[in-house]
Amino acid sequence: MTERSEPADLIPLEPERWLDNGRLHPTKTLPPAFTQFHTLDLSNRKLMIAMNVMGLLLLFIFGWLFMGVAAFLNPQFFWLELRIFAATLTLPAFLLTVALVVVLHELSHALFFWLFSRERPKVGFNLLYAYAAAPDWYFPRRQFVLIGLAPVLLLTLAGLVALPLVDFLTAARLILGLTVNAAGAVGDFIVVMWALSQPADILLRDEGTAVTAYKSS
Repeated sequence: MTERSEPADLIPLEPERWLDNGRLHPTKTLPPAFTQFHTLDLSNRKLMIAMNVMGLLLLFIFGWLFMGVAAFLNPQFFWLELRIFAATLTLPAFLLTVALVVVLHELSHALFFWLFSRERPKVGFNLLYAYAAAPDWYFPRRQFVLIGLAPVLLLTLAGLVALPLVDFLTAARLILGLTVNAAGAVGDFIVVMWALSQPADILLRDEGTAVTAYKSS
């Protein structure tokens, strides 16, 4: 007697494809019984206005914070930091610093997308915006949070390590870069805080202008 095979669409997904010792891990196939739970729409007009306002406020907060750290690491900055910092605010230096920060910021996201999925993420740059994404993947909350915070964690750590080792002019531009990177991560902060407010046992998918959470029903 031969066993009757089940239709392909009725065969349950093998647990090891999305579970590891009972913990969710990245998958390109939404597990059985997982359905859309909640969505954060980043294109919402009120949210976009709030993000822009918060970003401007964070520029001053992080600028003051990183200059204070520089002064602590090198006391001479106490007398020179404002003058040297202002000297870096020429338009070419500012634009070059911002462009470099944007590239490194998105590459940091891309690195963690790759570390967790082992698949090359999509990275793009143009005059209006830059992005790194893995739109075909569903990530557990803990990994999604690390992806979101990667640029702030990696670039801030690297910058603080380099700060006491460079000359004054480079240090001032480094402070500017750290400030732009941290303040420019306001969208990442909002997404991370939203993700942390969701249940722990969810999968998240970054769809570009929206992030969707999926939960087992």
